[in-house]
Amino acid sequence: EGKALLRAAGVAVPRSVSAPTLAALRKAAGGLTPPFVLKGLGFAHKTEAGAVRIGLQSIDDEGEMPGAAGYLLEEMVTGTVAEILVGLRRDPVYGLTLTLGLGGVTAELLADTVTLVWPATQDEMLAAMRWLRLWPLLDGYRGRPKADMAAVAAIAGRLGRLMADRPEIEEIEINPILVRETEAVAVDALIREAV
Repeated sequence: EGKALLRAAGVAVPRSVSAPTLAALRKAAGGLTPPFVLKGLGFAHKTEAGAVRIGLQSIDDEGEMPGAAGYLLEEMVTGTVAEILVGLRRDPVYGLTLTLGLGGVTAELLADTVTLVWPATQDEMLAAMRWLRLWPLLDGYRGRPKADMAAVAAIAGRLGRLMADRPEIEEIEINPILVRETEAVAVDALIREAV
């Protein structure tokens, strides 16, 4: 559901299929191209739950993931330069806030983020991200490829407008956005609505 909401907002997500069981997923997976990522649904932190398997050429021999509420099979995003976190939430004092930073499974460990109050322009987002301690790694440090951070700012802008238009959404966190040299793709999202 989260990926469908992102796709409708113009955010790039991997091609995927989902199903309630692995057997049903195997039948539905014919139109996808390996390598694959297999995810168990219903976990806020899939990695810690052992609910993510990456780099699969096939899911024929994959076993069940205990506690999974269903399964998602995605085409794996390759050629990644960086993993970025984008989070938006409603703060009782500041209103809508936008957090940008280094993402992936080490996001909490790195704690390398910047926060802006919405609305923010793409130029403001890019300027703020230059304050990240690890910005040089995103900007071609020692001949490394540069991550397409303008694409990340464009995603953040789409999500900010989505939340501004949909007051029932309390929080959107994408972690990670896999950033290539010329593209950014949201591969995991947590979206919370007001109860």
